[in-house]
Amino acid sequence: MRLLLSLLTLLTLSPGTEALRLVLLSDFNGSYGSTTYPPELHSAVTRIVGGWKPDVVLSAGDLIAGQKASLKPAQVQAMWQAFERDVRRPLRNAGIPFAFTLGNHDASLAADRVQAANYWKAHAPELPYVDRGGFPFTYSFTVQNVFVAVLDASGPNVNAAQRQWLSAQLASAAARKASFRLVLGHLPLAGVSREKNKPGEIIRDAASLRQIMEKGDVTAYVHGHHAAYYPGRLAGLNVLSSGGIGGRDYVGFPGTARSVVTVLDVEQGSIRLTAYDASTGLAIPAGSLPARIDGLGGPLTRVTEFR
Repeated sequence: MRLLLSLLTLLTLSPGTEALRLVLLSDFNGSYGSTTYPPELHSAVTRIVGGWKPDVVLSAGDLIAGQKASLKPAQVQAMWQAFERDVRRPLRNAGIPFAFTLGNHDASLAADRVQAANYWKAHAPELPYVDRGGFPFTYSFTVQNVFVAVLDASGPNVNAAQRQWLSAQLASAAARKASFRLVLGHLPLAGVSREKNKPGEIIRDAASLRQIMEKGDVTAYVHGHHAAYYPGRLAGLNVLSSGGIGGRDYVGFPGTARSVVTVLDVEQGSIRLTAYDASTGLAIPAGSLPARIDGLGGPLTRVTEFR
């Protein structure tokens, strides 16, 4: 029965000829130095390639298992080779670009940033870039009627230069012409998961960064790091906590951890969200999520779509 339901899910989610589909897949790194990925990650890639067939995969970071100073350069290179083998290459072979922000496990240490830059400059996704001067740490692109700006939020400090860059990007002709504007970063603006609900695990001075996004009419800030799927509203901004492979409990809701991958269908006037349990392939009812999460910098209130 479970297999039948999973097959029906794939069939009913075949995109229409005019639809734009994005898939959000984040936080799938293993333990420090690992060159293998959990089974749920392989299942998710199979569903993406064989069933959902999105126009682009978005990732909010933590693609490899770095952020440990004792790891040798060869070990970090081996992790990027594993990512290439298990994630980017299968997607590339299916004609699906992988657009990303870098997470703390990818790019918070100086040596890791060098390795990440080397890998991505050799494997840059084929996207309609608007600005790639800071690639792979900051860049922007459009896909159909969606504009995406990528921040380097691999740590809690998003500096003034980045904030000025983001403000300029959101005021650009490409952004203003788009029907939807997304900002992609790793750390969140407010706490979502119990384990990460503390200073240093959330962007510092998040309120002023949120205000830049609100002024730029951003549809949603999409982030990772807390590995707890939640589409919410933070003051005047939609936020999407992407979840991850190996999830965490929500703040105030023990026993809610699960692995999640999300399909975003861009429709006329809205972005429809459908989250899937990465272990079973079954859809997660929106009503099963907490109506409100009271984390650091919150609260977040649940939404079901972005407009």
